[in-house]
Amino acid sequence: MLGLAVSSDELHGLLVERLELLSGADFEQARRVATRFRVPLERALLDRTGMSQRFLLTQIADEWHVDFVDLKVTDVDHHALDAIPEEFARSHALVAFARSGGELRVAMRDPRDTQVIEHMARMTGLKVEPCLASEIAIRRAHLVYRGDLRGLIEHPLGLTGALAPSAEGGVPDERSAVALLSHILEFAAAALASDIHIEPFERETIVRCRIDGMLQDVLSLPPVVHPALVVRVKMLAQLRIDERRVPQDGQFKSDLGGFDLEFRVSTLPTVWGEKIVLRVHSKEIVLQDLEDLGLAHRDHEIVLRNIRRPHGMILLTGPTASGKSTSLYAMLMRIGAERQNVVNISTVEDPVEYRLPRVNQVQINPQAGVEFSTTLRALLRQDPDIVMVGEIRDLETAELAVRAALVGRLFLSTLHTNDAPGAVPRLLDIGIEPFLLASTLCLVVAQRLVRRICPACRESVTVDPSVVRGLRARPDFARTVEVLRAEGVLGAEPDPFSSLRLYRGKGCPQCEGTGYRRRLAVFELLEVSDEIRGLIRERADSAVIRDAAVRSGMKTLFQDGLAKVFLGETTLEEVLRVAL
Repeated sequence: MLGLAVSSDELHGLLVERLELLSGADFEQARRVATRFRVPLERALLDRTGMSQRFLLTQIADEWHVDFVDLKVTDVDHHALDAIPEEFARSHALVAFARSGGELRVAMRDPRDTQVIEHMARMTGLKVEPCLASEIAIRRAHLVYRGDLRGLIEHPLGLTGALAPSAEGGVPDERSAVALLSHILEFAAAALASDIHIEPFERETIVRCRIDGMLQDVLSLPPVVHPALVVRVKMLAQLRIDERRVPQDGQFKSDLGGFDLEFRVSTLPTVWGEKIVLRVHSKEIVLQDLEDLGLAHRDHEIVLRNIRRPHGMILLTGPTASGKSTSLYAMLMRIGAERQNVVNISTVEDPVEYRLPRVNQVQINPQAGVEFSTTLRALLRQDPDIVMVGEIRDLETAELAVRAALVGRLFLSTLHTNDAPGAVPRLLDIGIEPFLLASTLCLVVAQRLVRRICPACRESVTVDPSVVRGLRARPDFARTVEVLRAEGVLGAEPDPFSSLRLYRGKGCPQCEGTGYRRRLAVFELLEVSDEIRGLIRERADSAVIRDAAVRSGMKTLFQDGLAKVFLGETTLEEVLRVAL
C-alpha cells in the first residue's frame, strides 16, 4: 500500500483540477468505493484512472516541492541510517538514506511534517532534506537497522556463538537455528528474492536466493547445521518433523520490519538430507496495476479490449516463474475496478497467493477432495460472470473452461507452453474439440521475465557490428524493423542502426556489481482473428498459426524484448536468454 499522508481535498485538487485525469463525478465515485470497501482513497483512484503508483507519487512530490525517491534497500547508506534512531524512524515512518557533508536526505511518508524535520535537524546537527517515498518502501528499508544482512549471514558463527556443534549433543541448539533462519529471511526480504533454496550436500549446506530471476549463492554452512534449520522451517510451516522420507508442503507468515511476508514451503528428500525451498510472497510488493506490467501501448489496448468481453477464454502462457500469476491478478483487479458492482468474480487456485477485494477465491485442497475440476464444476453452478483458474492441467478442467466460456462467462487461466501460438495445439492435444476451442478462445498472452538494467549505473554503449550482423541474419529481420518503426522505437532512415545506441549496467554497489536491478516482462499477444479460428478448426500446427498471427500484426517475444533493449530498459543478452 502507498500509505500516503495526503488528504482527499489535495488529491481532488491534483487529479481533478490540475492534471484533469478524471472528472469530479469519477472522483466522488472512487471516494464512495474507498469508503464502502475500506481501502485507501489513493488505491481506489489508481484503479479508476489507470495511472501507475510511481506516477501518482511523482506528481504528489512535485505538488509538495520535494523529490520522490523510489527507495530500495540497497540505496540506504549505513552512515546516513545511523544518524536517526530506529525507534524514531519507525514511529514516524521515515528513513535516512543518504548523507553528504552537512546534509541528510530522509525518505518520509509525510515530507511536509516540519516539526519532525526540525526535530531531526536538532537531533543530528545536519540540514535535513525531506523526500517522499511509499510507506512500504520505508518499512522495508528499516530492515537495514538490523545490520549488514549479507555480512550477518556470511558469518553465521557470529550470530549467537552457538552454531558450532555443542559439546553435549553435537548439534547446534534451537536458538541458533531460529537466529540463523531469521537472518536468512530478512536478507531475502531486503534483496527482493522470490525464492530461498536450502540445499544439503556431503560437505556443506548451501543457501541460495533467486534475485531478479537468477539464483545466487549467499551462504555456505557446515552440514551439522542443516537438521536444526530444517526442523525450524518445519515447525513454522506446521509440517511433520519426524517425517523425512516423503515430500511435504506448507506455508507460514512472518512479520519482518513491520510488513508481512508469506513463505510457501516445499521439502524434498535427497541423498544428503531434506532440501527446503521457500517461495516468498508479499501482496504489497508483487501485485501490480495493469499499466505497470510493461505492455506496449497497442498490447495494452488489446488486453483491455479482451478483458472487457462478456464471455470468452483468455490464457497466459510461459514457464514457471515467468510472471503469469502477476499478470492474471492485474487483469482481475482491472475487471474488478471497472465492474465490481455488477459482476461476480470467482477463482480456483493452488495456492491462493494474494487476497483480492470482492473476489471469491477458493483454495485447492486435494486431501479434502477439493480438486480443480470438482471445484470448478461446483463454481459454475453459482452463476459467476468472471472465472479464473490457476492452471489448466487436464482434459476435465479444460472442458469445463470451454463450457464456461460457451455459456457466457469470461474465463482466465494459465497454460504451460513456450509461446502464444503453442497454446492451440496444446489444448487440442489435451482433447478439446477444435470447433469448441475456435468458438471460445479470444486471447493468448505469452510472457517472460528479463532483468532490468540498473538505473544507478546505466551507461550507453555503441552497437557492436557483430550484434547488427546477427540481427540482420534473422529471418524475421525485415518484419522486426517494420514493427519497431511502427512503435517509434526505430527511426525511418534507410539504415535504422546507423545512430542507434544500446545500454548496459556497468555494476555498482546498488546492484552488487551485476548491472541489473529488478525485472520486467516481455510479451507476445495472440488475439484470435477469424482467420486463426479457421486454422484452429483445421487443427493447424503452431507454425502455421504463428505465421497467420504475425501477418495480422502479432509482435513476437523477441520483437517486444528488442524494443525494450533499444529503449534502454534491458540488454540484448537478457532477451536472447529467454526469447530466441
